[in-house]
Amino acid sequence: MSFKFNFDVDIDADSNGGCATSEVDTINHGVAALACVEEDTAENIAAPYESIPMSIPRASSIVVGAIFCRGQRLWKRQIDDVQFQLAQQDSLDDDVLDAVKQAMTMGSTATDVIKNQYEGGLKTWECSMDLLAYLIDHCGDLFGAYERPRVLEVGCGTALPSLYLLTYLPNAQVCLQDYNRDVIELITIPNVLANTALAPDSTSTGDELQASSDTESCEIDIDYRRTQVLFGDDTDQIIGARTIPELTSEETQDADTRLLQRSDIQQRCAFVSGDWANFAEAARTRGQEHSFDLILTSETIYETSSYKRLHDLLECMLARPSPDAGHAHVPMVLVAAKSIYFGLSGSVLSFEQYVRSRGIFAIESIWQSGGSMGRELLRMTWRN
Repeated sequence: MSFKFNFDVDIDADSNGGCATSEVDTINHGVAALACVEEDTAENIAAPYESIPMSIPRASSIVVGAIFCRGQRLWKRQIDDVQFQLAQQDSLDDDVLDAVKQAMTMGSTATDVIKNQYEGGLKTWECSMDLLAYLIDHCGDLFGAYERPRVLEVGCGTALPSLYLLTYLPNAQVCLQDYNRDVIELITIPNVLANTALAPDSTSTGDELQASSDTESCEIDIDYRRTQVLFGDDTDQIIGARTIPELTSEETQDADTRLLQRSDIQQRCAFVSGDWANFAEAARTRGQEHSFDLILTSETIYETSSYKRLHDLLECMLARPSPDAGHAHVPMVLVAAKSIYFGLSGSVLSFEQYVRSRGIFAIESIWQSGGSMGRELLRMTWRN
């Protein structure tokens, strides 16, 4: 069955979750922040909704680093490799990637958020590692009753939690949303491909795997895969006979299509970008509300002004409980966040209070890190 959650595209075919953090007094902060929750206005809503087709990066190779959690290994594209790709694309419109470029020039870790332009999607935030660890530990409990679980990750960025589900749950269907289209195209889609259709394989694909005592990285040779899928054992003879030993743009496009068709990832994964309000409106317009059994989100409650848009999206997209399913199928939202965001208005307490004030969802804390910089996991379910 084709995967339809991407609406417009119809396809036929540093932490392990247990880092120590601090206990903080959030009571006064939470009450004060709740009073400052703003209603959304037109100028708050910037990025339009876009459905983004999966495509292989316009590069001869991509460099990925290994992320380890609970004994599992996932591959994530390295930021300097993105910078290298952008430097090679001389014809690229400078305005298109302005926000992402600006974020990358601020520092190699790409940690900055530029309000209404760039929401931090280049960085793997520590709470996403907490969520990843929780999914690994509880995957059977969460998905055992689902034949084909439907998952949405809101504000996905590097999308590590979803990468785990796509890798280890072969029937999972996942929609990945980020504010920035550029983050989806430069980071999210390459990460999905690096863990599925283009997974590193140093034995047969020309990939260069480098490992030390505490790190692993790999240069995934995409051009090698392209020539192999086009020419097979005749690659050296055909390419070697050319004056310019490179694939034409038509050959590259053909090869990329064939490489994607070798995997079922296009049928299992969809990508959207834009503001949450625009995403929810697109779903309502197409009659595709309540599409997801599980919604994941990490580090998205740092500003109280975003609470309404986030809550409205969750209310729009979370599946309704089936009256015949009993307790086996309980649609839920998992929110990973810091207990308090210093210098910003958001906190776990203020978000919990906001959710309860709306009266739509029940919300509870299901995990706390403790320590000096507290982090939590929250579970939201429909109220009875």
